[in-house]
Amino acid sequence: MAAMGQSRQENLNKCHSADPDTRIAGCSALIQVGKETTEDLSAAYEIRGVAYEDKGDYDHAIEDLNESIRLNPRVADSFYSRGIAYNHKYEFDRAIQDYNEAVRLKSDFKYAFWARGHTYRNKGEFDRAIQDYNEAIRLDANFAGAYGDRGEAFFHRGDYKSALQDYNEAIGLNPNQAVAYNNRGLVYLIQNKLPAAIADFEHTIFASPSSIAAINAALWLDVVSKRQGFDDAHLLAQVASVADLSKWPGPVLKFDLGQVTAAELMAAALNGEARVQSFQVCDANFFIGEEALFHHQRTEALTHLRAAHDSCPKSDGTRDAALTELKRVGM
Repeated sequence: MAAMGQSRQENLNKCHSADPDTRIAGCSALIQVGKETTEDLSAAYEIRGVAYEDKGDYDHAIEDLNESIRLNPRVADSFYSRGIAYNHKYEFDRAIQDYNEAVRLKSDFKYAFWARGHTYRNKGEFDRAIQDYNEAIRLDANFAGAYGDRGEAFFHRGDYKSALQDYNEAIGLNPNQAVAYNNRGLVYLIQNKLPAAIADFEHTIFASPSSIAAINAALWLDVVSKRQGFDDAHLLAQVASVADLSKWPGPVLKFDLGQVTAAELMAAALNGEARVQSFQVCDANFFIGEEALFHHQRTEALTHLRAAHDSCPKSDGTRDAALTELKRVGM
């Protein structure tokens, strides 16, 4: 019996490990033995479901979270976690239903309000997103992530003043937020405040050189360079040397470095799941347009920039940048 107790404790420890694979193994062992209480079994399914989410396996995550909720439908965390999985699958209405239930069960659940704000933002419903971010911030005035994400919602609504205020607040609360620096840099770029934009993009790159945020910052920094009439590939090459260019927007960086053609970039944009292709095609059109502008190929540039503006999702900052570029060149 002592050995069985020790084994259970070992599995319990694994089930609460930081490593997703260890969590899955430990929680699976607890589930398979079948000696847990209903509440503990529900918790094991919930933890394993979140581990699957951490690995990007959203279908298995939803299966486990369904079982967790069936066993104990009174736990807000299970609905919240399933909402995150549905959001990643772009099933936004189902995600919102789960977040609604999470905040019904736990009215001060700041993360559920925050996550529901993401989903409304993904749907292009920026006013509703801002309302949820407001509530998350009301519940926690030091919630840096909520300020940064509310800033993005303001940005997409065209309220750049409020967006900058929120990005400043997010950075003040958490100076390590590379995404907030990158997003603030994009606002400065759109406002044609190029020195401020350069500073934020460079900070993003140096703070987190191998991250997706750094790839995006390098791309936007290249836009600034081209706008000023020169092609500085130094930082592009620096980021390319440490970042994973097999994942989007890596192919765009390869295009800017001259390693792939415009046609090859567009083909890469059309790869992957249908739900992400619109974002990728948006990026491809914009940066192909920027390259054409740099080489004074006005007709081609306008074609791609118009395509970026007309087809980009409302929640993609590249759409706003495309509109700014079209205005800048008198179109």
